[in-house]
Amino acid sequence: MDFDVFKKNVMDEMRERFPNLEFGSREMKKLQGESYEGLIVTIPGSKVSANLNLDSYYERTNTGASEHQVMDLIESAVREASQNMPQLDWKVLGNYEQMKETLMLQMIPVKGNEEKLAEIPHETVEDMAVVYRFDLGSNERGTSSVLVTDTMLKSYGITRERLAADAIDAAVKNHPASLRNMNEVLQEMAGDRADDFHSDEPSPLWVATVEGGMNGAAVIQYPGFLDRAVETIGGDFYVLPSSIHEVLLVADDGSVALTQLEQMVRDINEAEVAPADRLSDSVFHYDSEAHIFENARSFELREAMLAEALFAEDEPEQPKSLTVLLVEPNRYPKVVEIGSDLSDLQKAVGGYIEVVYPFEEKVGLIVNEEGKMNGLPLNRALRDENGEVYDVVAGSFLVTGLTEESFASLTQAQINKFEKLFHQPEAFLRMGNHIMALPIPKQEQEARKTAKTRDTDTVGSKSKPRKTGHDER
Repeated sequence: MDFDVFKKNVMDEMRERFPNLEFGSREMKKLQGESYEGLIVTIPGSKVSANLNLDSYYERTNTGASEHQVMDLIESAVREASQNMPQLDWKVLGNYEQMKETLMLQMIPVKGNEEKLAEIPHETVEDMAVVYRFDLGSNERGTSSVLVTDTMLKSYGITRERLAADAIDAAVKNHPASLRNMNEVLQEMAGDRADDFHSDEPSPLWVATVEGGMNGAAVIQYPGFLDRAVETIGGDFYVLPSSIHEVLLVADDGSVALTQLEQMVRDINEAEVAPADRLSDSVFHYDSEAHIFENARSFELREAMLAEALFAEDEPEQPKSLTVLLVEPNRYPKVVEIGSDLSDLQKAVGGYIEVVYPFEEKVGLIVNEEGKMNGLPLNRALRDENGEVYDVVAGSFLVTGLTEESFASLTQAQINKFEKLFHQPEAFLRMGNHIMALPIPKQEQEARKTAKTRDTDTVGSKSKPRKTGHDER
């Protein structure tokens, strides 16, 4: 049975089962790029209708369900829709001065919505768009809203600018912003098991949404919200668009690489978020000093360009080489002279560089930003003040001195201190949620070197240089 026959059968059957209702069909073009053939259900004399996705019911007939079973499912959906049809006074809908008090914001992706966005007032924010809706209320079965279109705007005789201003005023008033630590959110969701999620330390993740949670990602457009979040988080932060209903904020403190955050967003979207609720695969950043919200990659580029300019200004004072410690997997640290150019530093660690600052004194670690993602061998553990392992560096890294604006050679005292700290090569073992760092005996180190040399000789080829790029200095 083809779709047109199925649709006709549904129309005939529903008209017979519900003689007091009116039925029709049309293609439904929704936000998020959705498009389907809808069964339109209308109560005679009402201007409000409900629609059911006929495509999804047709698929059931191709996956084992009989036509009679599908008709019963549609009957049940029609009955519920007709009994819970929202009550809407169209005279009120036509009165903008009354309706403006119900305005709300919704953040949606631009990609997949290009055709629909051409017909509605909106504001583009990176690869997202802010659209406007009239909130018609909610009940136990969900919420009802009406999308504001250009046609409606014309009938009201108002500009997009006024619509946007009125929508922000109403949204801030009716749907206040909410910013809570992830631990608090998890405890609330856990109910009776809240104690299982209790922690004395706050989570690095903060959940930003609106009260009620519906379409809460638009909170990033609330006036002053991002600056208030800075006060809570303590500085610049990344914005992870987990769905159209909320975003996650995480401090830009160097503890997590941007590539990891980007992978987290992609994984969440693919595994956890329904297609209709997905917002973006990008990670964004808020610069608290410049008050700029932008794609995190744009922020890094802007910072890199600024660093280049500063570096160029100070270039006469910049040493051509640095005395640093090179720490390689399965080897003891060694003092090396290395060029101070970005390309020299990238070559030493085998790729894009990232600088981490685990020590109070002016010493940094230049590591491979993508070391873990690229499967580089684990090298040395980083430990907290209690000696507990909190991270592991993958691949070779440099221990370098720091000035106020750049890198510097290590002093002899620093060389002695950090050679001792990283002297012993380590192997790693995961024990539950913990990682154990084990010293590698000297005999095993020699065996690993011999095996590596033998493998290289057997292959008879040189390793290919990694792709390097431009990094923040």
